Amino acid sequence: MIDFSKTEEQELLIESIKELLEREMPAEKERECYRNGEFPWDAWKAMAEAGFTGLGLPEEVGGTDVDLMTVALANFTISRYGGPLAAFYSMGMPTMYDVCEFGTPEQIEKYVKPYIAGGAPLALGISEPSTGSDVAGMQTSYAWDGDTAVINGGKHYTTCGMEAPAIIVIAKDPMVDNVHRGATMFLVDRDTPGVTINKLPKMGHENAPTSICEVFLNDVRVPRSAILGVEHNGFMQTMANFTRERIANVSGVIATAVTAFGDACAYANQREQFGQQIGRFELVQEMIMEMSCKIENMMNMLYKLCWQADQGQDVRILAGMAKYYCSKATCEVVDDAIQVLAGIGVVGDHRVGRYYIDIRSARIAGGSDQVMVFNTAPQILKRYR
Repeated sequence: MIDFSKTEEQELLIESIKELLEREMPAEKERECYRNGEFPWDAWKAMAEAGFTGLGLPEEVGGTDVDLMTVALANFTISRYGGPLAAFYSMGMPTMYDVCEFGTPEQIEKYVKPYIAGGAPLALGISEPSTGSDVAGMQTSYAWDGDTAVINGGKHYTTCGMEAPAIIVIAKDPMVDNVHRGATMFLVDRDTPGVTINKLPKMGHENAPTSICEVFLNDVRVPRSAILGVEHNGFMQTMANFTRERIANVSGVIATAVTAFGDACAYANQREQFGQQIGRFELVQEMIMEMSCKIENMMNMLYKLCWQADQGQDVRILAGMAKYYCSKATCEVVDDAIQVLAGIGVVGDHRVGRYYIDIRSARIAGGSDQVMVFNTAPQILKRYR
């Protein structure tokens, strides 16, 4: 029987992160960050000083080499209590690990160590205006001019593009007829000539504290040393670390569901209508029950995903299922939480109202619901042939 109980070390880690964030990111400060579009760099630096930014990265680069279960629990806790800090940590989970796994010592020195010390994570340039989640349909390409790669194209919906010191750009070699065998990862510094980055307005948040961007690459010239990993292996490298991205997606959205659920329950216990607490009404109780069941299902799915990944098992199907189910279920939980909160959830700046807007993108970012079905359902069907 699998025991998903947290270890003593994990419990201590979660409590330490929570205590730091409650001190560095109180509720009013979080609201100000979203009102003013300002990232709380002081709180992120405090995270770094405590050693939390390096969780899950190898010890030899200055990180703390823990299993994926622990990384997921850390991301869950940061997402619950850290507000905009969660975007940095969840983006760093796949991108900084990419550099550690595939990068040269020089690349690790340049990009990973500053991140662990409190800098921004690298951004990931995969989605494009004309192809979205269809990585194989990318149009961004490169050609060699001696030992210099000349990159042309564009990336869209790039998270943390304005804050990142560099972007991991996936580009294809047009001399290779199959993108799966001809794509390459490049580390492109944001200040490289020919790189243009524009912040895109987010639904409901003109001044979000972290950015989603469009990136244009016009005759961008980078040396051969900017290749991350092996030339023409970029597609496989991208696929290899999708598990970490899925775990970041899933643990982050569950944190949103848990917080919204907690706010709804607290309100149901104190708000009185028609002479009694609204939590005594059967229809409210039904919503509470539905939310609780979905959260329990999501947590169990996350634990199983992390456990199997830590055991070295193939989790591609489960990761797709978790991304699909947890994104949808969290949207449903937040919707029910708004229904319980009623007026206070939709006026002012109540955090669940913000969640209602923000969480909708979870069903698109990192692979839409439809892409998860397209990629995962056929693999499920194969099990029964």
